[in-house]
Amino acid sequence: MTVNLKLHTQDLETIPVKICRVIREAIIKGDFQPGERLIQDELAKSLGVSRMPIREAIKQLEAEGYVTLEPHKGAIVREFSVKEIEEIYFLRSKFEPLVVKESLKFINTNIIQQLENLIEEMNQTKEVSKFIELNIVFHNLLIKDCPWEKLNSFIKNLWTGFPQQTPHLLPDQIEVSKQEHKAMIEAIKVGNDQLVCEIMERHIIRAGNQVLENIKKK
Repeated sequence: MTVNLKLHTQDLETIPVKICRVIREAIIKGDFQPGERLIQDELAKSLGVSRMPIREAIKQLEAEGYVTLEPHKGAIVREFSVKEIEEIYFLRSKFEPLVVKESLKFINTNIIQQLENLIEEMNQTKEVSKFIELNIVFHNLLIKDCPWEKLNSFIKNLWTGFPQQTPHLLPDQIEVSKQEHKAMIEAIKVGNDQLVCEIMERHIIRAGNQVLENIKKK
């Protein structure tokens, strides 16, 4: 399958990170189908890079669960099962609000301003990939001060990869996400941490339900 992949040189990411993001997005959007083999030489030629950063990117995609490495075949795009997605979003809906609650104990005006700036940037961008980038920063900033390291590690494992990229599957839901982000900030500014956590839980559950509906339609 021929896929037109491009790297945006103005991005500040390293080459392997850029490549990983581009391939990940192509998988999420269905440009690469489940069961399809990712051929390193073809990817390197398409992206105008050597095979080394391609190999690094594929290792990361394997860690995130997007591909499996099979003997004599290489990287094969894997399919996320409905049960797997249900589990990811269920666990996120239960544990991510808890991380936010602990992190909010250390919130300050500087962080609130950063969150508001991110919301403004998300409102202005017309590019799904840019929205995803800003959304990742927004969620990371909300939980960054949680002192519970094991829980932080667990959440990062759940959050990395597929959940980050769901706006590619649900582009029509970006506006809803923006409103939910705004509601979180308003609750933070009045000191209603419980409401922030409730909005976060609903935010995750809504996204999970819509992702599942989207997949079941295919």
